[in-house]
Amino acid sequence: MSAPTNPEVKELNPVDFIQLQQYIEYCSLKVKDVLREFDKDGRLARHRHGECINEEGFRHFLKAYLEVEDFPSDLCQRLFCSFQNSKPTQEESTKEVFLKDVSCYFSLLEDGQPMDKLEFAFRLYDRDGNGVLDSSEVDRIIAQMMHAAEYLDWDVSELEPVLKDMMTAIDADSSGTVSLKEWVEGGMNNVPLLVLLGLKMTQKDGQHLWRMKNFNKPVYCNVCQSMLLGIRKQGLCCTCCKYTVHGRCANKNPAPCTKTYVKSKKETGVPTHDWVSGNCDSRKCDRCQKKIKSFQGLTGKHCVWCHIMCHDDCAHQEPTECTCGPLRDHILPPWAIYPVIKERSNNVKNGGSSVTDDTNLNITPDGQVLQISPVPNTHPLLVFVNPKSGGKQGER
Repeated sequence: MSAPTNPEVKELNPVDFIQLQQYIEYCSLKVKDVLREFDKDGRLARHRHGECINEEGFRHFLKAYLEVEDFPSDLCQRLFCSFQNSKPTQEESTKEVFLKDVSCYFSLLEDGQPMDKLEFAFRLYDRDGNGVLDSSEVDRIIAQMMHAAEYLDWDVSELEPVLKDMMTAIDADSSGTVSLKEWVEGGMNNVPLLVLLGLKMTQKDGQHLWRMKNFNKPVYCNVCQSMLLGIRKQGLCCTCCKYTVHGRCANKNPAPCTKTYVKSKKETGVPTHDWVSGNCDSRKCDRCQKKIKSFQGLTGKHCVWCHIMCHDDCAHQEPTECTCGPLRDHILPPWAIYPVIKERSNNVKNGGSSVTDDTNLNITPDGQVLQISPVPNTHPLLVFVNPKSGGKQGER
């Protein structure tokens, strides 16, 4: 039987949104596939009544879709109630929700773009439904963001003023309220907000892959070159190149991340270092073998590909050719990958066949077709990581 819905269940909050994002990140199933189980010959058909499903059916849907047996019951109830509230004409006693609402909501979380998810978050915060966020709702956002940050294990000791400045900046016309347009446009250009909401933008070449990180030693921002302050020295660090910034500086056009492919075929086979400045304090310089000392600022450089570290002056004396370090045999460097979209289109235009079969194309988000030309005598290794290995359920 369906467990009774707790009348004191609270409404959905940003932490719930983040938790769902984290669960869905590791899903191997699609919403549409699981919903087929509610068809008349499906194993969950008994929980469907017309276009609706009951609470027990909703609970089974979550377990099947998210592939977990221990999904938090309180979160399940808040989700179920949120779908009931979306249909005010529906009687509470029916304890059913529309299947199409469930489908739309989870499909958005599964495949939706950051812009769509920001719009969803706006609806979540706009409690009175008047289409704008007033001062009380903005204050509530800041309080909820602080709560979400604590859930993500952020250092919140200095976060509140940063969030207030962030929300003030989003109010582009200084009207005292934030419209949906301001929220979406401001949010799309606000890295800390996207990170805090657990949203991931479409990855483009040269775009940083940010994560929040706490450091146990002095670290300097690659943008403003000031030290990261606070007890836990918290900042945004790029997973790929280790470029590190204050949350507020992530929006100030930081230097791009390391490139993953060269821009033309003539650049292939030309191995070059990709240097990132700073945060090499107390490490040994790979050229002169002396310690890299900090002088209250960005110190030294490290190469993203071969991982050597050098003093700034020594980096200029280092040969431009990058060896890719001790793991070179397993690395596919950017100078082994190049775009062939123009060659492909010209070839097809002249009546020839395409460069490669359409089913095997390596296509970038902006539509470029990539060709791989491996470095001779190397054996690039593709590594798959199973976040659920050992029953630990990854970072969930």
